[in-house]
Parts: sequence; C-alpha cells; structure tokens
Amino acid sequence: MKLALSIFCVFLLFACQSNNDNSSVIEEHKMIDLMAEVYLLEMHYQKTYGAPVQYKKQLDRALKALLSSHGTTKASYEKSFAFYASNHEKFIQMNDAVIQRYNTILLEK
Repeated sequence: MKLALSIFCVFLLFACQSNNDNSSVIEEHKMIDLMAEVYLLEMHYQKTYGAPVQYKKQLDRALKALLSSHGTTKASYEKSFAFYASNHEKFIQMNDAVIQRYNTILLEK
C-alpha cells in the first residue's frame, strides 16, 4: 500500500509540472523499458527495507547504475518522466505497456 501511494505521489508531482521542452526526452519505447526496470528496482527496495529513509542511498546508487547502463542520467529520466506524465492518456498507455511486459514475463515462468 505504501508503495502504491508513493508511486501515485510521484506521478502526481511530475504530472503537475509544465514541461514543454521535449528536445532531450527519452524515446517512448526506451522510456517504457526504463520505467519497467525502475519500478522493479523500487519495489525490490521497498519490499526489502520498508521505510524509504532506510534505503534511499542504496536505491539512488542502484538507479544511477541502471540508468547509466542504458546510457542516460537520472535528470534525463526525471525530465522524460515528467514530460510523459503531463500527457495523462499517453502515460496510462505507457504504464499499461509496463504491466503487459510484467504479465508476459510471469506467463513465461
């Protein structure tokens, strides 16, 4: 429940920001891949450690490594996240794609 509330708050925060400069926005299909991996990483730390204060530094390091492996930065990811979140319908479609990806993985197991 805490994770869902945290994710909702992040979505709300980024959705409320106005960001019209999309020159450095991560491509949609790449962003969906990143979102899926970031969400899994966040869920892992939430489940393992519980309170965000206990895992913030470790999560930040893990996110930096993950984003670096995809050739991007936290700032670029956050800017892209805000850009896509500002278009509610597009953002819902992207999150649906993430869920479908998780479902496909679960069905393969």
